[in-house]
Amino acid sequence: MSESLALHGGTKAKSTPYTSTNRYGEEEIIELRKALDSGKLMGPGGIVEEFEGELASFFGVQHIVTVTSGTAALHTALCALGVSEGDEVITTPMTDIGTVAAILALHAVPIFADIDIDTRLIDPKLARSRISPRTKVIITVHMSGMPCDMDAFMAIGAEKGVKILEDCAQAHGGTFKGKMLGSIGDAAGFSMNESKQMTTGDGGFVATNDAETGRIASLFRDKTYLRDGSVGRGGQPIPFFALNYRANGLHAAVGRAQLAKLPALVARRRAIASRYYGELSDLEAFTLPQIVDGGEPSWWPIAGRYTGSEVSRDDLVKALRAEGLSISTGMSPANNILRTELVRTKRYYPLTDEVPAFWRDVEYDADSCPNVDLLQDTVVRLPVDERYSDEDVEETIVGFKKVWRALIK
Repeated sequence: MSESLALHGGTKAKSTPYTSTNRYGEEEIIELRKALDSGKLMGPGGIVEEFEGELASFFGVQHIVTVTSGTAALHTALCALGVSEGDEVITTPMTDIGTVAAILALHAVPIFADIDIDTRLIDPKLARSRISPRTKVIITVHMSGMPCDMDAFMAIGAEKGVKILEDCAQAHGGTFKGKMLGSIGDAAGFSMNESKQMTTGDGGFVATNDAETGRIASLFRDKTYLRDGSVGRGGQPIPFFALNYRANGLHAAVGRAQLAKLPALVARRRAIASRYYGELSDLEAFTLPQIVDGGEPSWWPIAGRYTGSEVSRDDLVKALRAEGLSISTGMSPANNILRTELVRTKRYYPLTDEVPAFWRDVEYDADSCPNVDLLQDTVVRLPVDERYSDEDVEETIVGFKKVWRALIK
């Protein structure tokens, strides 16, 4: 292969597209037929309940409540953990806006803590420093499938009397000290949209080992309706405000097939990540994320960092992409939630500028999480997908090294 960069007319390191087969197959079709043949698709009973039982067994928890999205899962979990108007919820600004939307939906106040630049995850010490008498919950975002230091967060929760909610939207199948992510905190929220390790097209679920948290979550996702036959039509007590976040039998059918595939999927992603760590860890001016002690990621694209100055990060990425490599730079759709228009203006409603009372006196410093900004400015994300062939991975490594030899002296 020519060492001349593709950017300068040389031969691409990867001249063919990455392998990308359909994530859905005969297994999903079989389960969908079963669901349709049952004649009952509406949750929460039937096949939905069966799927919840299978999820509980796999993730090692007592209670699963399926919902319609990862955002709905976090909203439901926060409600079930007792968050209400004026409470503070600490999380990282390097997350999907759904994490923050779930907080705001309860008229609670999002408080932001910076990440540890080495792990790329919310820093336990910095999160602890943000606790106030109004703090009710800390959300640990297992970004890119990498486990947060759950020992540290659970110790903080016990010491300070705050609940720990795991955001597992990207972490299906990851573990911490042998325990499944989602089974360690007071509750967890998972997403199952089409970009996640397992998917139902869209959807999510709440996981918890606490019976009361599970009970409230189950009521909240179904308008508080009791569907166990204990009350007749017209007799629903409606004890509190709740929404309709019910998953249905079509979600559950696809989810059952996807859950069966998850262990092999995670194993393949780990094998790909292991190749990257083995081949690219020693490159000059490039660092891969530090995995916390006891953590076993389930992996999304890996957030490497370019720490050099010989070329700009963007020029480096341009050269990598010219080689045919699938390299990304954004950690989430909004790189830093603190810098979004929503947080900057606190515009809660689309058609009025009025700031709700619960949020009115809160001040945010857009520069208060410098490590998030540093990561966003230096990140070079390596592609990870269980469908990639060994050739896809090898060509990515070869192309990466080729660009490094040419540009990083």
